[in-house]
Amino acid sequence: MANRSSPDAPCDDTARLQALQRYGILDTPMEPAYDELADIAGHVCEAPVALISLLDSDRQWFKAARGLAVRETPLNQSVCQYAIRQPGVFIVPDMAKDARFAHFGIVTQENPLRFYAGAPLITPDGYALGTLCVLDHRPRELSPRVQELLCALARQVIRLLELKRANDRQGQMLADLEAARHQMSVLAHTDVLTGLANRRSFTERLRQELALLQRGGESACLLMMDIDHFKRVNDVYGHHVGDQALQLFAALCREEFRAADVVSRWGGEEFLALLPATHVDQAQVVAQRVHAALAAHPLPGMEPPLVLAVSMGLTSFDPLRPLDMTLRLLDSALYAAKREGRSRTVVL
Repeated sequence: MANRSSPDAPCDDTARLQALQRYGILDTPMEPAYDELADIAGHVCEAPVALISLLDSDRQWFKAARGLAVRETPLNQSVCQYAIRQPGVFIVPDMAKDARFAHFGIVTQENPLRFYAGAPLITPDGYALGTLCVLDHRPRELSPRVQELLCALARQVIRLLELKRANDRQGQMLADLEAARHQMSVLAHTDVLTGLANRRSFTERLRQELALLQRGGESACLLMMDIDHFKRVNDVYGHHVGDQALQLFAALCREEFRAADVVSRWGGEEFLALLPATHVDQAQVVAQRVHAALAAHPLPGMEPPLVLAVSMGLTSFDPLRPLDMTLRLLDSALYAAKREGRSRTVVL
């Protein structure tokens, strides 16, 4: 439990301010639930002004303000900073006769406030965040029974703050769960090494595209790509360099393919790309860009430079042809490219 010092003693407010920040309440809009508690406090205490005051590092900020037009005042004009340092209700019968407060603006203003009574807002772990306070234009007192009721209302304010905090935590938990769910979904559909679509998710995308084509959608193309002599890269330089080669190829694909295209790691060093709304001649241009990008970007950190090359098979995505037949045709085109000398694109 936090210990509160005597009203006039200096204190280190660090822990109390940290506790206040945990509630995330400062500078939030006024809310009926808090306004109603302030109204009840003013009615019970027969006071024209009732405030839910929260003490920040250099100001007191009002979550609810009945009978007062401002939302905050400087801390050096705050009676509440005294009220939070003692248990029970802090009462000043006549602020004009109290040297601590007689110079405050609320006391020296036209139609001054004279009477103050504040019940501290004490958290379950013992920190006083502020007060539920009432003020009047005339000097007066509060009966013990009314003081008890003011303290009871202050506890209701804390219950509202605790409820807000619990709701905020629940909201954050739900957001974290949604983020985790999204991340799991991404991982389930993404190749971990390259960040491209994996075979499972790409196959589903192919089925969707085939259904669109069968309903009269624009023509599309498929491009199968296989990194040339990849086994030699692994054997000579090691699998870690092979992984870097796959990552480099994936990065170049992200740059050279268009935003509407979908590229996947089909398996091993083999990649498959869907080019929607694309004719074969347009797809050949994209394929040539990939060939050129590989030639211009050797694998970083290798001496002598290691330049990758890729063989490609290209075909139109015919909606009248079963998907497995289209994939076999692509595979045939790819191996034709390898037989013809690699680092080229064959169209079937």
